[in-house]
Formats: sequence, structure tokens, C-alpha cells
Amino acid sequence: MLDDVTRMRRLPVAMPVAAINRRLGRRKDAQVVSAVQEAQLTQWMAEAFVQCRPVGVFGCLAIVDNDGHKVTLSDASVIENDGVARLLAQCQYAWLAASTIGPELVALVNQALAAGDGAKAVVADAVGSETVEAAMDVLQNYAGTTLRRRGWQLSSKRFSVGYGGWALSAQAQFFAWLPLADMGLRLTPSAIIEPEKTITAIAGIRSS
Repeated sequence: MLDDVTRMRRLPVAMPVAAINRRLGRRKDAQVVSAVQEAQLTQWMAEAFVQCRPVGVFGCLAIVDNDGHKVTLSDASVIENDGVARLLAQCQYAWLAASTIGPELVALVNQALAAGDGAKAVVADAVGSETVEAAMDVLQNYAGTTLRRRGWQLSSKRFSVGYGGWALSAQAQFFAWLPLADMGLRLTPSAIIEPEKTITAIAGIRSS
């Protein structure tokens, strides 16, 4: 476990309406829905968003070696992924983070499905997915501001487990680095983090 971590127990996240609409396939040039349909959608989104409890945690580790394919960190952990290696090129530290919105939203989705309300479940799921991403944005922006005051620069881009060939098994490393269990998170045998709406990410830190 990292010795120096920053845990944010309530991230100031606004409902990412535009991102939710995009996830739902709603475009500005799409067919206009009725006022009743629009009101129902707005209500479902609001009901889902109040069930989100965005929190986050982050820390950093020095980069010992980066050969363009494999990154070795100061705790002797190794990340084998070309995309991560490219992201961390020319960086002295790896920023390691996790954000979650808690179990309440997932429970709402399951309740809607059990009641046969698939449309509401889809909307709620979209709200959860985009809200946890927005939570990570807030976390990364906060860390970036703090680091700039200390003469460091945090990359605007980040890389998450499960994308770009970064195997899900790498989630176990985040449980080793960060106090995720203390946040109520657990890792299943298939390397899925529960509650479901949780993401982990890595970014690069370099001197300004």
C-alpha cells in the first residue's frame, strides 16, 4: 500500500447531462421526442444521479524504468502494456487513482430490471457510467492543480485497466497500491471490481 494517498470522500461532480445523452445515442439532430417523453427521461436521470455517491483516491509512485513496453515502479511492481508505457514516457512518476459512485446506483438499475422497466435501467446505467468518469475527471483536475503548485505537471490523458490491451488482472495492482477495500470495494475472482461503477486509472507526472 502506498504511504501517501489522498482520499476524497465526496467529489463535487455535476450531472454530466451531455455525456449521458451521447451514451444514450441522443444527438442534437435526432428526432424530437414529446414533452412527456422528455420529462420522463429527465426524471429518470435525476433519480439515478441522486443515487451516485462519487468518491476517489489517488497516490503516486516513482518510475524506475520504462523501455517502451514495460514500466517498472519504485515498489517493484511492473506494468506490461505499450499504451501505458507511451503515456508515461518522459515522466518521473506514475499517478494512480480510483473513483467509484458506490452501490446505490447499481441497486437502482437492478430494481428497474426486476420490475421489467428496461428503459429506466438503461438510463440509470448511462448516468452511472458517465458520472464515475466525471468523478475521475474531478479527481485528476484536483491532483493536477495541486501538482502544478509544486512544480510538476500531470498528464491530461489517462489510461484505464481493461482498455488498450491492459488486462483486467491488473486491477489487483490497484488494490495493492490504494486502500480500495477500505472504500467498500472488492475484487472478484474474475478481476471485476464491485460495486460495478468503479474505474481505475493511471497518468503521468513530469517536472514542469
